[in-house]
Amino acid sequence: MNMVRFFSKGFILLAVVLMFYGCGYVKNCNVGLISFGDLEGKAIPNVVSGPTLQGYSNGFVHFLSDAARDALKDSEYDTLVNVKVTTQTGLWGSANMVIVEGTALNSKKLKQWR
Repeated sequence: MNMVRFFSKGFILLAVVLMFYGCGYVKNCNVGLISFGDLEGKAIPNVVSGPTLQGYSNGFVHFLSDAARDALKDSEYDTLVNVKVTTQTGLWGSANMVIVEGTALNSKKLKQWR
C-alpha cells in the first residue's frame, strides 16, 4: 500500500516537472532587414558597420515590430540588418517573447542608387 502511494506521488511529481519543461520552445531564424526608415531608391552596402542592438516584446500579445522598435528606441538608427529573431514560449502566456538582435544603420545616411 505504501509503495503504491509512493510511486503515485512520484509519478505526479514527474508529470508536473515534464509539463513545465515540455510546454515551451525556442526558435531562431534570420531576417535580412527590418526598417522604419525611407529606403526607396537607396542601396544597402554589403558590409554594414554599426552597433548591435537588441530589443524584445513579451506578454500574451507580442509583435516583431514592437521588438524592433524597442531595439531602435533612444538611438539615431531606424534600420536593423542581419537580424536574428528568437521566439520563446512558455507554459504561461506572459512568458511568450520575441527577441531581435541586429546591426543598426541610419537610412538617411545611405546613398541613392543610380
